[in-house]
Amino acid sequence: MRHIDNDLHQGISIERKAQLDVLSDYLSQAQELLNMNNVHPAAPAVIIGASLEEFLRTWVEEKGLDTDINKPSIDVYAKILRESNLITKQDMKDITSWAGIRNNAAHGNWDEVKDKLRIKIMLEGVNLFMSRHTSNC
Repeated sequence: MRHIDNDLHQGISIERKAQLDVLSDYLSQAQELLNMNNVHPAAPAVIIGASLEEFLRTWVEEKGLDTDINKPSIDVYAKILRESNLITKQDMKDITSWAGIRNNAAHGNWDEVKDKLRIKIMLEGVNLFMSRHTSNC
């Protein structure tokens, strides 16, 4: 299953298409991990969050936006994109929520990321977000 539809890649650079293909592969791996009963949901949550951060970072770079970032993070990249009106207020809220889930997983807050359904919803949301915005970046 391709997580970022290839048809949405039209009109973007070959480098950007390659970046999106890699992210799509990572999201597919996260889906596979979610389907496994012996894998804690924190593992795919970290992969999903890392994929989102990479998507946002490369989008910021592709647009030539503020790259003088002291402490890069999902939230910082999202803020830059929001200030440039490239994402909506609702996108920003979604990204903040996904970043929180990823941070809980990365910092071992296992009780916060033990619900597989919540991580599946995160995956679906990130995938939808990336698909919607692929043609904009």
